[in-house]
Amino acid sequence: MGSRWTVWRHLSTLGSTPLSALLDLQEGHGNGGGSRMIDAGRFYEMQALQYLDARDRSSVGVEIVERWARLLPFGTPVIEIACGGGYPITQVLVDSGLAVWAIDTSPTLLRQFRLRFPSVPTQCASALDSNYFGRTFEAVISVGLVPFLREDEQLTLFHRVSEILEPRGRFLFTAPVESGTWQDVTTGLKCWSLGRVSYTRALQHIGFRMIRTHADEGENNYYEVEKIDRTAW
Repeated sequence: MGSRWTVWRHLSTLGSTPLSALLDLQEGHGNGGGSRMIDAGRFYEMQALQYLDARDRSSVGVEIVERWARLLPFGTPVIEIACGGGYPITQVLVDSGLAVWAIDTSPTLLRQFRLRFPSVPTQCASALDSNYFGRTFEAVISVGLVPFLREDEQLTLFHRVSEILEPRGRFLFTAPVESGTWQDVTTGLKCWSLGRVSYTRALQHIGFRMIRTHADEGENNYYEVEKIDRTAW
């Protein structure tokens, strides 16, 4: 697998911090950290401004998110997990008339996000640790996050989404259709994909149904799923 699967989090430049230094941090070199691996959230905090610049100039995926958002009624409460600086995905959601909430682990990215979308409630937290504002939503979107989570963490995230999503609510996330692991060539971080078959089975097991998949112009794959309304059975 190549870097195209994580184009959402790719930087056009690594800025002033050499990749070798970041990989040293992954391996714990120079900080007494043993084999502890730097996570994606820390990487993007370190490279926040470079990431913002690269993502702000990209419209990859906009068309797919626009089509997904048009399926949702005006005012639908939706939470964006790993919102980054908000461009272009949050802008699409807001322009579509949805009521948006957002979380991200990077304080720097969130500061920029809040300047751009001051009326959108935000939370600086990881996808696995957030309390998601103590409420439920009718739609959830997460672009560019899932492959940076270990396989067990991906399943935990899906369980969390199931808990906060209303019956018949929609969930859109990006991940490859193939299964396997690879090292992202831009960040040096390890990535994981369960693959379409395993994603479908795992989601079905916790009460989702797969609607369809999409591929954007950057060859990123999107899974569009719906939470099953068991009360209708």
